[in-house]
Amino acid sequence: MTLPTSALIQDLQTHPEDADRLMRAACAELRASPADATPVDAAALRAGLARIADSGLDAVLQHLLDDAPGGAVTDRIGALLRAPELAWDEAQEIDWAVRHWEASRADGLLDEGLAADFGEYWRRLEWSALRQHLALVGQDHPEQRRLLAYIVKTASRYVALAPLKRAMEARFPEFFELGFSLR
Repeated sequence: MTLPTSALIQDLQTHPEDADRLMRAACAELRASPADATPVDAAALRAGLARIADSGLDAVLQHLLDDAPGGAVTDRIGALLRAPELAWDEAQEIDWAVRHWEASRADGLLDEGLAADFGEYWRRLEWSALRQHLALVGQDHPEQRRLLAYIVKTASRYVALAPLKRAMEARFPEFFELGFSLR
């Protein structure tokens, strides 16, 4: 997995008016240099899950290990769209993801299943980002609040992640209050 560079993060933070151009260029760079397969770090996922709940998340861990294989084409775009230092409106995330998916599909970078179904591509992207966020939570990353918010956002969307959502509700109820925002 290649995370967005600190220079890109800084550019996006200091020049939000250029975000679209910067993100499109970063996506093009991802397509130009496909990633090598990187195995999922199960220990890092366990550490992140342990910060959320003492037990009961083994099924979630197994889903994350099975349903979005490490080195997947969605790992780097997930890291780019959901960097812990940044937050975008979901419509903007989806716009960039669709553009990246279409270009990746045209370049033959996607397997048949992902090329045929943006919904599956988006799910894998979200699950790739979730794995990254959990690993960073386990490492006590300085952007804990935003990482936890991203985890809530994804866990609330998928039935297979319901145990994670319940654990988050129990440990961090403030993330489920009306009006909460990633920003």
